[in-house]
Amino acid sequence: MFFRSASKSWIPAAIIFALMLGLTPLFLGMPRGGAAFQAVIDPAAVVKSFPPPPSAAELNGREAVRIGVYILSVGNLDTTTSRYTVDFFLNFICETENCDPRDFDLINAGAGPEIEDQTDEGDLGKAYYYRVRATMRSNLDLRDFPFDEHVLVIEIEDKNKTDAEFVYIADPEQSGIDSSVYVSGWNLEPSITGEVNSHTYDIYNESYSRARFYIRINHPWFSSFMKGLFAAIVIVGVGMLSFLMSPTDAKDRIALTSGTLASAIFYHMTLTSSIPPVGYLTYADRFMILQYVFITASLSVAIALFLMQSAGEDEQNLRHLHRATRWSIPLLWAASMIVMHGMTIGF
Repeated sequence: MFFRSASKSWIPAAIIFALMLGLTPLFLGMPRGGAAFQAVIDPAAVVKSFPPPPSAAELNGREAVRIGVYILSVGNLDTTTSRYTVDFFLNFICETENCDPRDFDLINAGAGPEIEDQTDEGDLGKAYYYRVRATMRSNLDLRDFPFDEHVLVIEIEDKNKTDAEFVYIADPEQSGIDSSVYVSGWNLEPSITGEVNSHTYDIYNESYSRARFYIRINHPWFSSFMKGLFAAIVIVGVGMLSFLMSPTDAKDRIALTSGTLASAIFYHMTLTSSIPPVGYLTYADRFMILQYVFITASLSVAIALFLMQSAGEDEQNLRHLHRATRWSIPLLWAASMIVMHGMTIGF
C-alpha cells in the first residue's frame, strides 16, 4: 500500500538509485597483484628541479662534490610518527680532485640506517657509490587528510668539514627515480627536487653544506574517499531517512538520529586515530563537524515534532514543519559537502 500511493512512487526509485550508486565502486576495475604496489615510471619523464651549479669563483678553492640520489622504493609512511622508509642509491662524483665525501651523515634518518659501500677501488678519489636503506623523518602537513599529499626529504651533510672547506653540488645527472620503484599504499609523483644550502649551528658558530632531495607522494583520491569518507556519508545518509518518516513518528525519528550521531562520533574517532593530535583541523575534522551540524539539525526537528505532539498541537502544524525541513536539510547537507570540498581542496 505504501508504494502504491502516487505521492510515494519516487521512494522505490530513490532506493534503487542509492543501491546502484553504492554498489558501483565494488565492480570498478582495480589493479591486481604486484602492480598495486609497484609503480611504473618512465625515467625520461621524471621532472628534475635542480639549481645551476656554482661557478669556480663561488667554489673559491673549496672541495666540491656532486651528489645525487636514485630512489628505489618508498614505504611504511607512519603519519603518527612522521617516519617513512626509503631505499636509494647515493652517488658522489668528485668535482675537485681527490675529494673524500665518505664521512657523510643522513641528517633526518632514524637510528641505525643501513649503508652499503658499493664503490670500486678504482673509483676512489673520483667517485663513491652507496646503497642506503633508512627510516627517515619529515614534517608532514596533514591539513588535507585523508586526501593528504606529502613531500619526503633526504638530507645529507658532512660530519666534519665545514662549508668553508667543503661544499655539495646537487647533480641532476646522478639523481632520479627507478622505473620499477616500489611504493606501498601511495602514488609517487614522477619528480625529484634537489638543493644545497648552508646550515648553521649557532652554538658552535659553524656552517655545513647540506644537500636536500625531495620527492612527493599522495593518496589515490578514490581509495581515500572510499576508505575515509564514504562510510561517514552512509551513516549520515541513514540518519537523513528520518525525513521520510511521518511527522507523528517523532519518537522513532529521535531514536534514529540519536543513533546516527553516536555512530558518527565513533567513526570520527576511528578515522583520525591514524594521525597525531595536531594543533589544527584536518579535512576529515571539518567534514565530520559538518556532519554533526546536520545530524543535530535533524535531531532538533525530531525533538521539535515530539514537543509539539506532546503539547497537543494540531497535526497540521506538525506537517508544516515536516514539509519545511524534509527537503531543505538533506539538500543543504549535500550542497554543503560539495562547497566545503571545493573551498578546501578543490576539484
